[in-house]
Amino acid sequence: MGKIGDNSKAAAGGEDDNKLVVQQVKEAGVTLRYPMLAENNYGVWAVKMKIFMRAQGVWAAVENKGAVDEKMDQMALAAIVQAVPEAVVLAISEEETAEKAWKALEKMHVGEERVKKARVQTLKRELAGMYMGDSEKINDFALKVATVVNEIRSLGTKVEETTVVEKLLHSVPDKFRPLISTIEQWGDVEEMSVTEMIGRLRAFEESSKGRRGDKEVEQQLLAACAEPRLTRAEWEAKVAEEKRSGGGSSSSGAGEKKYHGKFDKSKIDCRKCGELGHFADECDAVKKMAKAVAQLAIAGADEEAALL
Repeated sequence: MGKIGDNSKAAAGGEDDNKLVVQQVKEAGVTLRYPMLAENNYGVWAVKMKIFMRAQGVWAAVENKGAVDEKMDQMALAAIVQAVPEAVVLAISEEETAEKAWKALEKMHVGEERVKKARVQTLKRELAGMYMGDSEKINDFALKVATVVNEIRSLGTKVEETTVVEKLLHSVPDKFRPLISTIEQWGDVEEMSVTEMIGRLRAFEESSKGRRGDKEVEQQLLAACAEPRLTRAEWEAKVAEEKRSGGGSSSSGAGEKKYHGKFDKSKIDCRKCGELGHFADECDAVKKMAKAVAQLAIAGADEEAALL
């Protein structure tokens, strides 16, 4: 390790800076407790150690840059030794400088870095395969995306804000298509934050609830209109069939009485509205339903245009 004389201006300046940092830490009353290195925390441990050793003014010894004297180097080495288990202390006991001890620890954890990279790739594939379900709420989906993104970031891999925004934009169901088209055409996706994107998706989701309810009613009305109904002709055919099957030995008068009895409208149950007194093809509900469906369709189109 190279050393610089105490009479050097650079050395003097560096020592003054280090002393200033240490003095500031002391004046702030901050007690620094070094984190303990474990099997699976090297990345976080290294970041914390760097911050703590900078605060104590000895990190320059690890980088071997600037004004580094024997005392600073040994203080840095002591900090490293204090933050590793006894088994690791024995492994780096032959390293005489903080720089060499730090590099030795890096080499020991190369395997961990490989595992970390593999985990990052797995998480990236998981993120790419995430899509919001039709019945899923935007808040729930956004939370799942954020969880994966934050885990990737915790492993030391940077994930841009724009990447998350575009993921949300292109992973929602088709019901969000009008909003997405508007954002892509008029919005600046690259300048949009994740919070803003989630807010817009939530606003659209809330505004769509009323229209979705109207569409459900519309579908029910259409389904009701499409149900088979018993018309006058069908009823006559049914009565005639009953007459043939049940009136073979009856007299003509008895048969006629049975037939005309079936045509008593006060006993006819309409298949459309459930009321008595009329056939299904005479029911006014058909016209009312058709009118309601048309009104719902017009209202839905107006709301779509207003939202965009």
